[in-house]
Parts: sequence; C-alpha cells; structure tokens
Amino acid sequence: MVEANADLQPPPRQRTAIATPDAPRSTRVPLEAGAAEPRRLVIFRSFLQNKLAVAGLVIIVLFYLTALGAPLISRYAYDAIQPGMRDTPPSAAHWLGTDRSGRDVYARLIKGGQVSLAAGFAAVAIIMTIGIALGSAAGFFGGWVDAAIMRVTDILLAVPLILLLITAAALFSPGLGTTIVVIGLSAWPGAARLIRGQTLALKGQEFVTAARAAGATPARIMTRHIFPNALAIIIVEATLWLSYAILLEASLSYLGLGVQIPTPSWGNMLQDGQHELLFGAWWLTLFPGLAIFLTVLAFNLMGDGLRDAFDPRHRGR
Repeated sequence: MVEANADLQPPPRQRTAIATPDAPRSTRVPLEAGAAEPRRLVIFRSFLQNKLAVAGLVIIVLFYLTALGAPLISRYAYDAIQPGMRDTPPSAAHWLGTDRSGRDVYARLIKGGQVSLAAGFAAVAIIMTIGIALGSAAGFFGGWVDAAIMRVTDILLAVPLILLLITAAALFSPGLGTTIVVIGLSAWPGAARLIRGQTLALKGQEFVTAARAAGATPARIMTRHIFPNALAIIIVEATLWLSYAILLEASLSYLGLGVQIPTPSWGNMLQDGQHELLFGAWWLTLFPGLAIFLTVLAFNLMGDGLRDAFDPRHRGR
C-alpha cells in the first residue's frame, strides 16, 4: 500500500542550472526557442541586413566627418585666391582643381558641404516641428481644428513648392538663414499630413481608449501613448526630408536666391562653374554635382532601410 501511494506521488522537480557570469559554458541554460528578441535589436539587425541602407549611412557619415574636419584636411582656405592658378585642372597641388578666381575647389567643396548639410538639418528641424505639432493636433482633436489645419495644408500643397520657395526667398534678403527659414516654413504640409494620418490610426487603438477611460489628459495621451508609437514613422520621414531639403537648398543657391558667393554651397558652386564649363573646366560642375547626387541618394537609401526595418511587413524583402 505504501508502495502504491509512492507511485502516485508526482516526480521530484528537477533543478536547472542558473547561468552566472562565472558558470562554465556547459551549465548555462539556453534561451527558449520561442523567446522574443528586444524590438530595438530586431530593428537594428534588420537595418544591418540591408546593404544599400548601410552603404547610404556610411556615405553620410563620411560626408559629415569631412565637413567637421575641414580645417584639418584642407591645405587652403576656401576663399584664398592663388595667383596664376585660374581654372587649373585637378593636380597634386589642387586635388579637385581651381575655379576661375584661383580658389581651391576641394576646400570650397568641403566648406559648401558644411553649409548645405547644416542647412538641410536646420530646415528639417523646422519642418518636423511644425508638421508634428499641427499634424498631431489635427488628427487628435478633429472637428474644426482638423478642418482649419487641413485647409491651410491643402492651399500650400496646391502651389508648386519650388515656386513658393522662389517667391518667399525673393521677398527677403538672400542668405543661409533666409534659406533655412523659407524651406522650413514652406515644406511642412507634407509632414503634417503624414503625422495626421498616423495620429488618426493610433487614436482608435485600444490602449488609447483605455488611457482615456482611466482619466488621462489629452497632453498625457499624446506624449505617453501616441507620440512614442508614431516615432518610427517620424524618424523615417525626417530622414527622407533631409535629402529633399539639401536638394531644395542647392536649387535656391543655384538660382542665386540662397547662400551668396563668396560663401560656398554646392548649389552656388554649380551656378558659378557653369560659365566655365563651355571652356573645358568640367571639374567645376562635376564635383559639386556629384556631392549633391551622392548625399541625396545616401539619405534616400538610409530612409528606405529604416522604413523596412521599422515595418515588419517589409523585413526580409
């Protein structure tokens, strides 16, 4: 009888070894097959698997390091005129040649990168600040707030952006500050529309309804629930807008409505070199144009890679 009762007892619980930093490798408990990785690690790993996105990131980092280290890697000042060195082709003394005033193109290209990249970041900061504020307000509050903001957005989107930029830039004194403000105040409607759509989608989710039922204020719902969940799309949108803002700055500078000579930017270097292109000075337009092309392409590749990494539907494609 005692033996029968003993057979009915559950088997003793087996103890598993607890992994410690000093424990031998054979005693560590392996991760369960169904254990989920942290979301940030999944996003990071997915981004690294996109070779084009990583290449875009490398190009961007190289451009910014070059712009930041300009005083260390350039042998000439960007505005220094070399006597007797007008329109000389690339050589050991001047790696990218000189322009029609005898200034080193390499030094001016690096200085122009500082101006163009800084203008792009500052303009995108204005675009995303206005877009997030107005887009989230329109999507969250709805009603007349949504109607008023969206009608202003529709009016601005109906006007071609480059025409709006030219008109606004012509009304003020051309310069770097004017260029940044004009781009920022003219290009925010696209970002506002995107943020509004994302806010409308998140506002109907159950966690927002639960927070509202628990008595959370609109400000708390926006900052603690909606904004963190919309952060992924905001990062992707800001990355894509960076390339567009740099292109817009180059366009305004090329037209003479942006950064003014002698301060170089990639746009006004193109404009300054087009007169000499007919005389065989191909390097004056090739290198600024190549810098604009590579920067815009790199930001677009990185933006696409971030979108694919944040969106599970695009991973592995």
